[in-house]
Amino acid sequence: MVEVSIVIPTYNEKENIKTLIQQIQAEFKKNSIKGEIIVVDDNSPDGTGELLENLKKKEKNIKVIHRKGKLGLSSAVLEGWEITSGNVLGVMDADLSHPPGKIHELYNPIKNNQADFTIGSRYIEGGEIEGWDFKRKLMSRAATLLAKPFTNVNDPMTGFFMIKKECVNYNEINPKGFKILLELILKSNYKKIKEIPIKFTNRVKGKSKAGTSEIIFYLRNLLGYKNYIRRGIKEFFKFACVGLIGTFVNILILYLLTEKLGVYYLFSAVIAFVIAMTNNFIWNKIWTFGEEIKLNISEKYLKFSLVSLAALIVNLFFLYIFTEIFGIYYIISQVLAIGISLIINFFGNKIWTFKK
Repeated sequence: MVEVSIVIPTYNEKENIKTLIQQIQAEFKKNSIKGEIIVVDDNSPDGTGELLENLKKKEKNIKVIHRKGKLGLSSAVLEGWEITSGNVLGVMDADLSHPPGKIHELYNPIKNNQADFTIGSRYIEGGEIEGWDFKRKLMSRAATLLAKPFTNVNDPMTGFFMIKKECVNYNEINPKGFKILLELILKSNYKKIKEIPIKFTNRVKGKSKAGTSEIIFYLRNLLGYKNYIRRGIKEFFKFACVGLIGTFVNILILYLLTEKLGVYYLFSAVIAFVIAMTNNFIWNKIWTFGEEIKLNISEKYLKFSLVSLAALIVNLFFLYIFTEIFGIYYIISQVLAIGISLIINFFGNKIWTFKK
């Protein structure tokens, strides 16, 4: 029985595909993985298709789909998945940029029910990119930043990932463009996603397929994701409401301790800040981000506290800049500074403290 089905889209990859398949087969054998390889070729004029047919005759676990023209990576992935036998579906680039030695690390969390979806990430600790110039890195980072309103995944642009077949909602996936991962992140029915660090190596042979048309498709797809940003907007407004309530709690505690109990106002301010922050933490954990209160509460409270302190420092910094440098009335400066620190506070907690 096949466990893992890896789809590899190709177009003019004759120089790379044989080596890649050999490395994948070695990884399957080394880790006792019952895997299959499905190569979807878009009528490559360099002879990739003929080479694949010869390889298929020698290896029983290789399937090949020949398409009539250059129809795109995303559609190739979906077409390849249609003939898979495994319960876990994977995707890799054909240009040797993704390390086959990481296949077992992507597969094992799914196999052991620790995740439904695993991603080979270049942008988490342990991940790296080798061989890209500044322009390529900047474009990748920009594309990743544009995806941030939709997902907490650090590398939603990677082309190396695995997902349980049962999680894929084929009817919802848009096959346009070369970045299918973000589509799957937004439209698949999974519970837990996990990123695995990888070393991405720029292709040595052949030519990159990423061009202007692919960038246009990506931007179009982002515009089509407007419905998926609603959760983030709701979370932001909930976070802002909690922050507003926390402000009133802070002022009330400060007033009671100082005016009614005679506590020195600076001590009162510290106590009021801690109480208000704790109140905010509880409400944000339960209401804003929908977590169980007991889940990693000590660790998350510490992270929330650090983010809150960082936001406070940012608030004071911009209050000073707006007031002293730009000469803005201090009350207006404080409103502007609160707005900036609120955004930093929200994204800091969403991406770090309450990351899902």
